[in-house]
Amino acid sequence: MKLFKQHLGLTAFLALSACASGVPLSSGKPFDLTPPKNVVADGIFYSQRAWPGVVPMQVAIIEIDLKAQGLSLAVSGGSPSESSEFLSKTTSTYLRESGAVAAINGGYFGPVVATEGQGQDAQGFAKSNGRLISPAATPETAGVAKAVVCFDRKQVQILAALACPGRFENGLAAGPLLVQEDVLKVDPKNLTRHPRSALGINAEADRLWLVTIDGRQKGYSDGASFAETALVLQALGAADAINLDGGGSTTLVYRDPVRGPQLLNRPIQGGIPGTERPVATHIGVFLKAKPKS
Repeated sequence: MKLFKQHLGLTAFLALSACASGVPLSSGKPFDLTPPKNVVADGIFYSQRAWPGVVPMQVAIIEIDLKAQGLSLAVSGGSPSESSEFLSKTTSTYLRESGAVAAINGGYFGPVVATEGQGQDAQGFAKSNGRLISPAATPETAGVAKAVVCFDRKQVQILAALACPGRFENGLAAGPLLVQEDVLKVDPKNLTRHPRSALGINAEADRLWLVTIDGRQKGYSDGASFAETALVLQALGAADAINLDGGGSTTLVYRDPVRGPQLLNRPIQGGIPGTERPVATHIGVFLKAKPKS
């Protein structure tokens, strides 16, 4: 069944590329669907791959077994200040300070700043470890952030909603919804490409992918449209997927036990390759230490 779904994802991608205007991404060898072999921690793996085609597209992936013992997911906490919901922080700093083993940038926010420690507010819903930090937006003010990703320890749900149900301790608004129950939810004819961050889960809800696609770096990686991002997630096996904040915010990191935070993608804050943007929210992956025998 999984191979069949992956085949469908690739077939759909070829068909959409053929009918869409602009340069198609259908040429080249099939996307590498083998499981990543680089181990971050028990049940957590990473890989860096190139999506095939004449448009360069560099993809970084963290794949997570949601059945892994001691696993949990959380959204970064807010600011202690009453003047702003969050203080700006790069994803690498969040990973280092929080003890997460992997992290990706979160939802939309403002203002965009170049330094850490600046006040920022999330666009719409954000909840961290049971504390509501940012209220849900209205349908009129939500923009593309009309979906949420919700976490309760290792349970993950992606919903077309403005807020998570109360039983979830963590969650944030983002969007658009890329895939819902294996169905593409975005316009395949829109080929506007930017750096992208996204999150997907399989139909059984026991496998999660954190994905970034680098962009704005001609000759290295041009970025992806919403539909192309969705199809990358579908090719990996995701039945549901949500777009996170992208552009200069796109960042995916993991913790090396010796070297500390390691970038898996090449961020492009301020047009400078390799430079991280301080952002308001992050999604962290945590593992409890195993008890000593």
